[in-house]
Amino acid sequence: MRAKTTFIFFPGNDTPNSVRAAVAVYWITFSVFFVRFVLQVGVPPFSNSKEAEAAITLFGLFLAVLIFYAFTITRLSDGKRWARYVALFSTALAITTTLYSLFAHGLSSEQNNVVGVISVAAETVAGLFLLTPESSAWFKSKIK
Repeated sequence: MRAKTTFIFFPGNDTPNSVRAAVAVYWITFSVFFVRFVLQVGVPPFSNSKEAEAAITLFGLFLAVLIFYAFTITRLSDGKRWARYVALFSTALAITTTLYSLFAHGLSSEQNNVVGVISVAAETVAGLFLLTPESSAWFKSKIK
């Protein structure tokens, strides 16, 4: 038996507005995170091959995480409960690390830090949208 997988980047009209809004916010924060990453990395100077190997390995791992996050958002659009749990867990992790960073170092005036805090606040709202009763009912109805 072969399962057919389609990638749905944005949920259809039968989806509750709270889920549609959450998916839109997750795509926006994903895009902002990707742009921030590309702008921050640049081209690192490699003085030896070990530094180059470490940088390539780290970049590969980070790219794998980004691909999994995008995959999770597409599955969230399709109504997969596991994607909802992964999105809520990643949101909780982002909230926790951001709060720790704010309490440990404070909010500097750098634009990148402010954008990061705004992104986490937007993800928090998206996570709350996924916890509404209509969202929960929709995800339960998608079980096949």
